[in-house]
Amino acid sequence: MRVLLLTPYLPHARVGHGGGTAVREMCRQLARVHELHVISLVRSGESDLVEATAADLGCRIHPLDFHDQNVTGIHKPALILSRLWAGGRGILRGYPYYVEKYWSQGLSRRILALVEDIQPDAVQIEYLQLSLLTKDLRTWKTRQLAAGHKTPVLCASTHELGSVPRLRRAKLTTNPLSRLMLRAQAAAWRRLQRDATHWSDLTFCVTDDDRAILEADGGLHCLTVPLGMDTDTLQPDRDPADSPRLLFVGSFGHGPNRTAAKFLIDNVWPQVAKYRTDAVLDVVGRGSRRFLDDLGVTDSRVRGHGFVEDLSDFYRYGTLFVAPLPEGGGIKIKILEAMARGIPVVTTPVGAEGIVLPRDDAAWIVPADDRFHETVIAALDDPAQAVLKATKARRIMEEQFSWRGIVNRLTEHYGGG
Repeated sequence: MRVLLLTPYLPHARVGHGGGTAVREMCRQLARVHELHVISLVRSGESDLVEATAADLGCRIHPLDFHDQNVTGIHKPALILSRLWAGGRGILRGYPYYVEKYWSQGLSRRILALVEDIQPDAVQIEYLQLSLLTKDLRTWKTRQLAAGHKTPVLCASTHELGSVPRLRRAKLTTNPLSRLMLRAQAAAWRRLQRDATHWSDLTFCVTDDDRAILEADGGLHCLTVPLGMDTDTLQPDRDPADSPRLLFVGSFGHGPNRTAAKFLIDNVWPQVAKYRTDAVLDVVGRGSRRFLDDLGVTDSRVRGHGFVEDLSDFYRYGTLFVAPLPEGGGIKIKILEAMARGIPVVTTPVGAEGIVLPRDDAAWIVPADDRFHETVIAALDDPAQAVLKATKARRIMEEQFSWRGIVNRLTEHYGGG
């Protein structure tokens, strides 16, 4: 089967955020069973990575230039004008600016030309931010069907519903103006989310909760298809250090990760460090060093490592993976990877959603309040229970979140959508 995947991020090895990492592995797995073509937006400095990424993943990549805030020179004025126009369209149509900025007539024309040239059996569009391009594909497909031509199945993969993290943030903020703005943004996302399901043949939600929310708002043809892990090759390799090592991983360009890390450092770590003076906190991810500097962290036991391409040693020697996420949406790749690698996990209901429930006994799941540090200390004091939970979590990864199984489900949808 010939599959075309459209993504806003080049799936290269240093993509550095959970969603991008998941798309990268999805591409690798799809390319093993299908002829895979990837249309990827490519930002400044990424052009040299296209060929190596395609060879690594076993697919063909069709790069399309996309200018973002890092653009310089003669392209800067054009970017400013396009973003102003995107903002105006968002006001007129009631859709989020973040979605509008990913659409232009030129980009749409190039994508449609590639689709006609590749002639795929299925097109999968990653992230809701590309929804307006899905709308153009729907218009094209309608014309093709009217002319009697064969057309691909259009599948939209949401990753997360943009309305969910904004509504959660609105509940947490004490500023009335911020709360009003967040609710307005959530309303724009809800409108976009619902309409997007009318433009695709199938819409993939990564959690049952997301699917229920979308269907309640009038979404059509929604299915739950989670993101996953390559559990065939990614195996637990554990040798925890004698002294406790807590691990947090995340891209610090993502707001929920910054909020969680700040809570971890300000509220959890002081209590853990007081209880175990030999403990260490490893904070890993793009921007983590600067984040710690901005917080003024001087404790030498709190270590910022920046972006690390191979996290194996952190998972091998770490005692607990700690993720006190109070907000965010979708499925958390960091939690999937930690569980797949066999490290015991302490997280929040937001961090665990779509993955495990308290009754699964596969992780410690507590709110981001005083109970979190109490739970971390209790987990450190009960290594046998930690091993038991990690073993159950790994089994769930194999049974429900294996990329091999997920790709089989996607293939069925491509043929039957």
